[in-house]
Amino acid sequence: IGLAGGEVIYFELDATGALSELDKKDLGLELSCLELGGVPPGRARSRFVAAGGVDNTIRILSLDPDESMNVLSVLALPAQAESAALARLPLGRPGTPPALFLCIGLSNGVLLRARIDERSGQLSDTRTRFLGAKAARLFRLPLGGGDGVLALSSRAWVLYSLTGNLHTTPLSYVPLDAGASFSSEQCAEGIVAIAGNTLRIASIDRLGESFNSESVPLRYTPRRLAHHSVSGHVVVIETDHNALSADEKTQLYEAAGIPPPLPSGTVLPDDDEAEGMLMESVVGVPRGGPGKWASCLRVLDPKAKQTLSVLELTDNEAAVSVAAVPLRERGGETFIIVGTVKDMTLHPRSVACGFLSVYQLTDGNTTLSLVHKTQVEDVPSAIAPFGGRALVGVGNRLRIYEMGAKKLLRKAELKNLPTLVQSIHVISSQRVVVGDLAESFHHVCYKRSDNSFSIFADDIAPRHLTAACALDANSMAGADKFGNVFVCRLPREVSDDASDAAVMAATAGREDLALHGASSKTEEVVQFHVGEIVTSLQKVSLGPGCAEVILYTTIFGGIGALLPLRSREDVETLTALEMHLRQEAPPLCGREQLFFRSAYFPVKGCVDGDYLSTYNSLPAAAQKSIADELDRTPAEVSKKLEEIAARIL
Repeated sequence: IGLAGGEVIYFELDATGALSELDKKDLGLELSCLELGGVPPGRARSRFVAAGGVDNTIRILSLDPDESMNVLSVLALPAQAESAALARLPLGRPGTPPALFLCIGLSNGVLLRARIDERSGQLSDTRTRFLGAKAARLFRLPLGGGDGVLALSSRAWVLYSLTGNLHTTPLSYVPLDAGASFSSEQCAEGIVAIAGNTLRIASIDRLGESFNSESVPLRYTPRRLAHHSVSGHVVVIETDHNALSADEKTQLYEAAGIPPPLPSGTVLPDDDEAEGMLMESVVGVPRGGPGKWASCLRVLDPKAKQTLSVLELTDNEAAVSVAAVPLRERGGETFIIVGTVKDMTLHPRSVACGFLSVYQLTDGNTTLSLVHKTQVEDVPSAIAPFGGRALVGVGNRLRIYEMGAKKLLRKAELKNLPTLVQSIHVISSQRVVVGDLAESFHHVCYKRSDNSFSIFADDIAPRHLTAACALDANSMAGADKFGNVFVCRLPREVSDDASDAAVMAATAGREDLALHGASSKTEEVVQFHVGEIVTSLQKVSLGPGCAEVILYTTIFGGIGALLPLRSREDVETLTALEMHLRQEAPPLCGREQLFFRSAYFPVKGCVDGDYLSTYNSLPAAAQKSIADELDRTPAEVSKKLEEIAARIL
């Protein structure tokens, strides 16, 4: 018990169950927190007690009868300790005894963790993690078969050990005010917590996963989406090949006299009515044959995870692109422009015609209402807003469209791009980057006075793009269909001369530049083989205090992140660590790590974080051997890896 004035009194239960005072100590300062650790196996009492003071320090006191209440160590803190937790967490290889850690929640929202020497009580290997804007409060609880710590700030976090590594992971849950462990027959490792004026009982599932996903059932395969910034709603285009539309399936089932199976995502009742009901996800759906398409447009509220409306496309139309475009002819109102194709054959690619359909969100931004439809001759594969107008990739042409009374009006065009416009990235009012389906990026300059486009730079290597995103005015990140992720950058001198009058005059009207290559080339600064087809790339920050990363998703459902290293020291340290790991650690996939990451292009400007994370699972001798080569201790190497991971999430 900690009293006002700084006095600490230690009590124990004797053999009769009576509480008796064993010792007391006056620390001479007001206490802000007090933590008594759990009783380790084979012992009768906890060895240590931690006492935090208002002088921004925390002290470790001994509870051994021979040196009771002696101060063993003192740790200076960057802020006042709000709470503390003593937890035993296993580290390293299986069979290693768990280590004792002191976790401290500071008033500035930082979690500080230090390791305690169980013989001397000395604190070492301190590490910090920013949790949120509120003071951090800690609660010890059982998690994953051992000790864990629930850390509460502006959001909830858990600290636990899994496969010999420590993880500090945010919870996908409402902010909590207080928590404690809860155990029952139905929930062995639960949490009882207070959130506002509610009492909640929850359990933490899927330890080790960094992301939590919630799914919304759809009718067909989602292809692309557009965010309506005014309402916050999302418009999703869904398209399936060799499929029948909802109306056609209903007619087919009625003609055959078969009760239609329930769509995917339907919740079956628990009573006897569920008997005999079939699900499409189990029995499948009838196929329409090659060249037959089913497609729909869905307005979705992402916060409520609720479908607001669905618009089914008819006449064998398939939606291939969508964008939310503010149109200056309508006073800046945001319209949804959807690119569709009719009777498309995949190989060789051919279409009867394409359409650019302009929709307006009505009924409280919940329903799509068709304004008009514009026919085009090829696939409208990409759409982007461009200064109050729409920038559209139609086949291998780049066009600017304005809003008209009965259809979209073409205002400018760039012809003869190599294959097919895969993506459009508007950098500024004068510069656009076009991603080609098979020829990587083309940097295009737009001259407003002449209303013309000109290509002034392209990539040095042909790439079959599957995803792309702009990093800054001169850098682009992309992924190809062979599982490579790359970053290419425009040289500064080329970027500075892009709007030069002489360059514009030399390239204006020269459509052969798209076929024979531009005079300037981008520089490849990053090459990395992921091993799976990347389906999307985004430059995002995953939380408060986290760095911006390039987040990618793969066709097998994987999520990864590329973190930019901002200091030369980090680059040199991690590069040297990866080099030494190749000598000590086995490869991740059976193939030599360097050969795998260089499957198509030599790996460049990227360190394999998955491979570096195997350092903590190496034997102690191998860890020390690698750390000696880096002029560091194994604890310093592990701390550096944890700091790098904390910048992402």
